[in-house]
Amino acid sequence: MAYTALYRVYRPQTFGDVVGQSHVTTTLQNALREGRLSHAYLFNGPRGTGKTSAAKIMAKAVNCTNSQDGEPCNECVACTAITEGSITDILEIDAASNRGVEEIRDIRDKVKFAPSEVTYKVYIIDEVHMLTTEAFNALLKTLEEPPAHVLFILATTEPHKLPATIISRCQRFDFHRIALTEMVNRLKQICQAQGIEAEQQALQLVAKLAEGGMRDALSLLDQAISYSGTSVTASDILNITGSVSQAYFSTLGRMIADKNVAGVMEELERVMAEGKDPEHFLQDLLFYFRDMLLFKTAPKLEEIMERTLIDDQFAEVAGLYSMSTLYEIIEQLNQAMTQLKWSTYSRVLVEMTLVRLCHLSTQQISERETNSTAVSNQDHAASELDNSALLNRVHALEQKLAQILNGQITIEGTSSGEVPKQREVRRATPVSGGGSKTSMTRVKEAIRNESDALTQKVRGSWSQVLSEIRKVHYKYHAWVVSGQPVLASEEAVILTFKGAIHCEKTMEPELRSIVEKALLTVCGRPLQLFSITEEEWENVKGERTESGEQPEQEEDPFLAEAFRVAGERLVEIKE
Repeated sequence: MAYTALYRVYRPQTFGDVVGQSHVTTTLQNALREGRLSHAYLFNGPRGTGKTSAAKIMAKAVNCTNSQDGEPCNECVACTAITEGSITDILEIDAASNRGVEEIRDIRDKVKFAPSEVTYKVYIIDEVHMLTTEAFNALLKTLEEPPAHVLFILATTEPHKLPATIISRCQRFDFHRIALTEMVNRLKQICQAQGIEAEQQALQLVAKLAEGGMRDALSLLDQAISYSGTSVTASDILNITGSVSQAYFSTLGRMIADKNVAGVMEELERVMAEGKDPEHFLQDLLFYFRDMLLFKTAPKLEEIMERTLIDDQFAEVAGLYSMSTLYEIIEQLNQAMTQLKWSTYSRVLVEMTLVRLCHLSTQQISERETNSTAVSNQDHAASELDNSALLNRVHALEQKLAQILNGQITIEGTSSGEVPKQREVRRATPVSGGGSKTSMTRVKEAIRNESDALTQKVRGSWSQVLSEIRKVHYKYHAWVVSGQPVLASEEAVILTFKGAIHCEKTMEPELRSIVEKALLTVCGRPLQLFSITEEEWENVKGERTESGEQPEQEEDPFLAEAFRVAGERLVEIKE
């Protein structure tokens, strides 16, 4: 094969060629210049960020006869042979396919022999986390005290899978994801060297889709060049990756804001007819609204944008959405992505999600209009009440009260000397048969003390709360994942479920404490959990609406203490 892939042609040959890892290359160059070499190094980080390339450059630098300022010359016999891979003293081992104890024992037996062609024998073990426990144990002693002529360089994308005994015997270097600006500049240099004309937006799309990996970016650019020839455009990148253009999402976002369900369905049909994957489409839409939320909160931080390029059209669409609406949209899309993994009909789920987003926008707008109308009506009614009319009503009530005290008027149903019987105390009885066992008194108290800001915060970070619960055990996550946080006060969170069994399970002390601990970790404040069914939540909201938010009458302190100690189900009130 005469052609060589771009990521192989432009593989870094010196520390200066490594893009975006100056914190690593500077340290290694200083160590080489001052002769402070360690016997073992651990390079960890995301794929395509230069771990293996830096290991090979390190192997050349320690054996280079004309090294200058810690950089290999790439011209001497040792550098040339290492670059060509013809020196047997430099061994690159793939731990994914050589993960057994026998392969490591072979290294341990041969490490004692001095190198035959260069000064240092270098072992580069890639994907070292794939080694078995027995292989790690066989490597442990050799890694701790190797001969003076041996250098170990371990590379991995998952350092948390390595034993602590291995990590503690290495100098650890964390490779970061390459910044968008640095990656775009590197792609420009390569395009100029190859004689390729590439649009700025096309290179930015390549860099964003690569997600911080230079090797992925070069592979994608190589594919685009094969597709379009010497001129690469943004549309070419979208075609070869199966992604949807930002202009399409801007059009879709405007239709969702306008509640244009028919238009949204037509746009979805058009993009599905082009063969786009529903899951990929939903993921791109999620990142679009995620970037919109970040744009509204931190408009100057373009580096944190995952897929979106900031232009006038994007800014215009972002102005159509409020922060609370974006929180709800992202939450709905995130739930749809979770359900999509288990859904047989992915197309139907995507359609249902888009319709729900349109109705969500309609519902929030109607609620705002209803609230504003109610407030204006109350203000108008209050302005019509005249001060003199209020005084007349107070005077009439005072006269009636005086007549009652003098016995001139009797209360209906009682004699003049009879003290009116105390009104019977009635309390709302929890829904029987399918209802939760949660105290509705505590639920109503949380509703009275509702905090809109904290409610939005809990809803927006609910996926993080579920992740914290899953870290404890997946069975706890399975019980809580179907719940929806509907309200939060300064002291409590109300969670609704369709069935009562989930309410009872989440209110058990063990699971309840786990959920409350997750809420404390994510929200930064202690919050009590109250789980009720969706039917109970609708009933409580209905009572709240019918009462017109009137404050409840003061409760008998003895009854309140009885309810607190015994619970509502065990207390019976008699005259």
